[in-house]
Amino acid sequence: MAENLNIYQKLAKIRRSVEVMQRTKSGYGYKYVPEDEILAKISVFMDKYDISLIPAIVGDTIDVVPYRYSKTKSTKDGKVYEEQCNEVLVHADTVFTWVNNENPEEKIVVGWALVGQQGDASQAFGSGLTYSNRYFLLKYFNIATPNDDPDNFRSKQKQAELEEQKMVAADIISAADGLIRSFLSANPDKTEEVKAFAAKYAKGGNYLAIKEATLASRFLSEFKETFQVEI
Repeated sequence: MAENLNIYQKLAKIRRSVEVMQRTKSGYGYKYVPEDEILAKISVFMDKYDISLIPAIVGDTIDVVPYRYSKTKSTKDGKVYEEQCNEVLVHADTVFTWVNNENPEEKIVVGWALVGQQGDASQAFGSGLTYSNRYFLLKYFNIATPNDDPDNFRSKQKQAELEEQKMVAADIISAADGLIRSFLSANPDKTEEVKAFAAKYAKGGNYLAIKEATLASRFLSEFKETFQVEI
């Protein structure tokens, strides 16, 4: 790789690349993102940034117990009855370890768990592994899983970024406004010069209307430089 990245920087780049996945599969009364789609998308970037993920079960934590319960059902003619279900519940502590392949001593170890419930132990164990792996990746990378088009999620992200920009800009402009008022109070003869300066950044010189953080920061910095003012 051209970039010399540590493991945290690599994982951060992967997160930015897989920030949203649409729920495409239905089952058990809800929609979800299937494991193969998650792995297909994430593994590409794991290869790109030379990262490995090692799952492991913590020794002596596997517990297999019978799980009996009843379901209320009804016949075609409307009669209600209780169906007895005999299944197996499997749970265990797990650990996921991220490894920087370019520097294998650099690792991140994350504790996790698996729980599976099926008709026999092997099925319960398998479903527990799948469910645990899927949700580890989704939650570790904070992947959003909307039901609708991912572009809708991205537009919400963009809106949030714009709102943050406005808040940052408002703080900077508030500081600039106080500085300008103080400067003009001491130098009333500079009023027209200040108006002309502000007009370069906002229509009609209304610098209070600036909503972009970068522009607000430049306005404040260049005002101080132009008029030799210090906070």
